[in-house]
Amino acid sequence: MGFWGFVGKATLATAKVTGKVAWGTTKVATKVAVGTTAVVAKTIYDNREGISKVAGTTAVLTGKAALGAAKLTGKAVVAAVENPGKAAVVAAAAAATGGLAYAAAPAIGAAVSAAGLGVAGGTLSGAAATSAGLAAFGGGSLASGGLGMAGGSALVAGAVALCGGAIAGALTPDDK
Repeated sequence: MGFWGFVGKATLATAKVTGKVAWGTTKVATKVAVGTTAVVAKTIYDNREGISKVAGTTAVLTGKAALGAAKLTGKAVVAAVENPGKAAVVAAAAAATGGLAYAAAPAIGAAVSAAGLGVAGGTLSGAAATSAGLAAFGGGSLASGGLGMAGGSALVAGAVALCGGAIAGALTPDDK
């Protein structure tokens, strides 16, 4: 047998061993997956009554929240119809303060980061501090499941707009 014949047989033997190892690994992985699925299925079955109660309670609470939101929306519409001048002032104040807060969101994010919130709070400066602070307000980065900087900016703008509208509503007399 020549050199190339030896190389060919060695390659074939390596391929056979590799195939057997891969097949063994596949069988083990399948057994682990089936075992894990069985454990999860048994746990769900064993806790089915508790899961059912939680699901029922969640449905009831969701329904109550929707009803409360509908009632609140109805009251807001009635108040706006009865007091159109006040409604316009409140809407303008909310838009103005929300817009200003959105413009100031980067500075607010940097201040939040400098105050120690976020992953590396207090250790960042500049654009990194702004990004980290706004992401912290947004519930974390997009990669970690949060709403990221956009969520933080929206939260800042929404919170300030809500406050601005509430203050304008409290300070503006009702239409007579």
